[in-house]
Amino acid sequence: MPTLAGVQTLSVNGAAFAVAETASYNIGGKTRENIAGGGKGSVGFSQKGRAAFIEVEVFLGEGQKSSDLDVHAGEIKLECADRTIILSPGSYVGDLNVDASKNSLTARFEGSSAREVS
Repeated sequence: MPTLAGVQTLSVNGAAFAVAETASYNIGGKTRENIAGGGKGSVGFSQKGRAAFIEVEVFLGEGQKSSDLDVHAGEIKLECADRTIILSPGSYVGDLNVDASKNSLTARFEGSSAREVS
């Protein structure tokens, strides 16, 4: 799960949000686990799917509400200094609890796949 630095903005269905300087993401795909063979070493592996995600701390600006992040099957773009991560379709997962001291929340969006654009 890469952690990015130099994060600039998060766009949710075209609406831009200010974000913390770091975020994490995964482009999805499969994960493999070794199957040990009772003293014979590896006898193969098992695979399972892994959801693509983007997770970042979002700071709500003037007129923005936490419910603005509550999307289902939307386009999520995380723009960074050296790349853009696009999750489409992506849906908000978790709760929308805002930390009132910073007017922010940790937003997590998941979908079936994401891609990196340089």
